[in-house]
Amino acid sequence: KIQNGVVELSGEVILSDINFEVNDNSRIAVVGRNGCGKTTLFKIITGEIEALEGTTKIGANIQVGYFDQKQQNLSMEKDAIDEVWDTYPSMTQTEVRNAMAAFLFKNDDVFTPVNSLSGGERARVALIKLMLSGSNFLILDEPTNHLDIKSREALEDALSDYEGTMFVVSHDRYFINKLATKIYYMENRGVKKYDGDYTYFSQMKK
Repeated sequence: KIQNGVVELSGEVILSDINFEVNDNSRIAVVGRNGCGKTTLFKIITGEIEALEGTTKIGANIQVGYFDQKQQNLSMEKDAIDEVWDTYPSMTQTEVRNAMAAFLFKNDDVFTPVNSLSGGERARVALIKLMLSGSNFLILDEPTNHLDIKSREALEDALSDYEGTMFVVSHDRYFINKLATKIYYMENRGVKKYDGDYTYFSQMKK
């Protein structure tokens, strides 16, 4: 829950009068023009930055998993399989490889050094770690950026089976339509809510 939120960045107020609550098992897409504060809003929720005013409250027993579009939580010196396995050492090699195969890392692909992976491949590694985390509240910042069609479909399949709460920023209308049941539109420093997918949002906005 965010109440009376005000956010200042570089001396300029970019978000104000932000009030909303995310309930269990919601699938919410946050949309709006570039620079309106979507990523900043996510960083407030995760505690990475602090709002100028207002309160943010995470409910009891909520485990937040955050996908940062810059993949800053990856170790460049490791192989892809070790990046995943070192995070979840209790898993067997077969379990790790099966999880990676679901995101299109097969055979010797799993031994590719992270620093040799493309942007899309690094995003897939970060998403594998996130999906294995057991988090019941996923915050996804542009998760389909750099993904090719097959990778995007693999992510959609994984998220379609996900039973927790999702809060996602994306410019991919097809991705939003497939997964989101609510749209939060950020405009003029506030948030307007639409109960429906992107098609419904577009119709109502017109």
